[in-house]
Amino acid sequence: MLEEQAAEDEALPLPPTIERDEHGRVAYEPDGVTLGDFMRSDARVRIIRGPIRSGTSSMCCMEIWRRACEQAPGPDGARRTRWAVVRNTYPDLQQSTVKTWLAWFPENQFGRFIWSKPMVHTMRKGDVHCEVVFIALDKPEDVSKLRSTEWTGIWFNELEYIPKELFDEAESRAGYYPAVKDGGPTWSGIFGDMNAPSEDNWVVMMTGEVPLPDDMSEDDRRQYQWPKGWDYFVQPTGLLEVFGPDGKTVDSYKLNPKAENLRWIPRINGKALYLETIKGKTKRWIDSRIMNRITAPINGTPVFPMFVEETHVAKVPLRYNPNWPLHVGLDFGRRPAAVFGQLINDRWQIIGELYGTDQGATVFAPRVGRWIIENCPGLLDGGDMRDFESAIRLGRLKLHGDPKGADKVQSDESTAYDVFRDHGLRVVPAPVPSNSIKTRLDAVEFVLNGMRDGMPRFLMSPNARRLKMAMAGGYHFKKGDFQKVEPNKDANGYSDVADALQYLMLGGGEGGAMTGRSRPGATSTAPVQVYKGRRSLRRVRAWQRATPIASASSRKCGSWYSRRRRGSAGSTGSRWAGSSMCRRSAGCRISGAGSTTTSTSGARMYRSCRTAPARSSV
Repeated sequence: MLEEQAAEDEALPLPPTIERDEHGRVAYEPDGVTLGDFMRSDARVRIIRGPIRSGTSSMCCMEIWRRACEQAPGPDGARRTRWAVVRNTYPDLQQSTVKTWLAWFPENQFGRFIWSKPMVHTMRKGDVHCEVVFIALDKPEDVSKLRSTEWTGIWFNELEYIPKELFDEAESRAGYYPAVKDGGPTWSGIFGDMNAPSEDNWVVMMTGEVPLPDDMSEDDRRQYQWPKGWDYFVQPTGLLEVFGPDGKTVDSYKLNPKAENLRWIPRINGKALYLETIKGKTKRWIDSRIMNRITAPINGTPVFPMFVEETHVAKVPLRYNPNWPLHVGLDFGRRPAAVFGQLINDRWQIIGELYGTDQGATVFAPRVGRWIIENCPGLLDGGDMRDFESAIRLGRLKLHGDPKGADKVQSDESTAYDVFRDHGLRVVPAPVPSNSIKTRLDAVEFVLNGMRDGMPRFLMSPNARRLKMAMAGGYHFKKGDFQKVEPNKDANGYSDVADALQYLMLGGGEGGAMTGRSRPGATSTAPVQVYKGRRSLRRVRAWQRATPIASASSRKCGSWYSRRRRGSAGSTGSRWAGSSMCRRSAGCRISGAGSTTTSTSGARMYRSCRTAPARSSV
């Protein structure tokens, strides 16, 4: 312990000496290799990702001022620049970004700060005229705020919360101030800082850290190619993991000597604040905030806290197994979702997902069909509607949908079920009374908590990224919902794929399995009834089974026959009165057929042997 403490103290730098220039201004020096590489880059677009308290916000503030000072003088001798500082909300701007900015550039030294929205800081220092505008943008509709604007450069603070549409629009607005007639900008572009985002973030998909969805079109794939000339920087982790004897379990953490901005991180009891911050936090929180790892979103209380990514997510993509039926869970609406899975040896394997934005069933149903054709070789004989119908009829393809999908729309009186049926995809409503959310969640929890042969009953492919993010925390309860009654309906689609998974589990029989009943279509060893050479769906109960008799001469028929009760006097027809086993000698087809008996009530009973040949056992 003393050696570890000594090594930790050695990693911590001494308290910094704050240097100032002749005017009393703080002299900034980036504390870290990655921070320095970022500032030395002249790329038009630069993005840096790091743990919390890694110094990226202060560095971006100084980057604006440095570029403003390096701007070439215009015809009037002034170095004019205009910058936009963007964050997702105005409260976040005021409480965090603006405070960091004014800590470096106070009003009494650099000029008046206007607090009305949008907030503006007009800076004057010698021949440097720098205008900085603070704007809140968080929705694609906010693109209009950027139109008809001209900027030297734009800084996106907390870039992980900014949609790609806003970033693309902003990139097209940088470089137009000062105007060409006034000399133009010496440097122009966009830069942003961010903490580790979730796997569905557009930045990590563009950088290739996360693979693109399998169903993404070629046009969309071209939009997610990292352009040549853009720079991307990733800072070291704040801590290092200390593993246990098995080499997998994390026992503790220690300070990373290569972590950046350590000079400016406070100490608590002689230790870096990182080591105090992680106390009482989940591993997912530590991975995202301190270890700078791309993880699931952390928002509220997860609906499925028993989901463990290391246990329930496969290391390699899962593929379709043609020896087992394909189950599809469907959620309808304008944000439809589909989850594809197979129940193999009582273990669920989720092999893929499909998600739509602002799409109806007429668009989504063909997409589901195409996914099945492209990802499930051997399931269909061809690719037309009749092949889907044949696979469904033979039980190789089963679709379970949201019961609300049977609701008609006002425009054409058709339902989502009707649309899917027109494409050969017959959807069956998931068996859930009143679409109870509690029953749906219980079915998924039952599978997540289950084990089979020492392995979890739930395993999903890493390609099902949106579902993985939903299970890991994107699908969470509403804030303030301490009773955990209603999950939050988010705008990222996590709730939609989670609903599709619930219908998949219920349609696959997990609702009955968790109450002790067998699943529909489960294999049974009980013998079946046979009538006229055809197998009946009704299985023989245990007390109805005939006992094999060794002697052929004394062998009984053992066949099952139906008893029908003749109607009372004055009425016609008869009704079924049950089944009985024929106790006559073997080969009683003629003697047993048509014979009658009288019941205690006086009505006549008809009986007929169901099978012609004699048999030793049933």
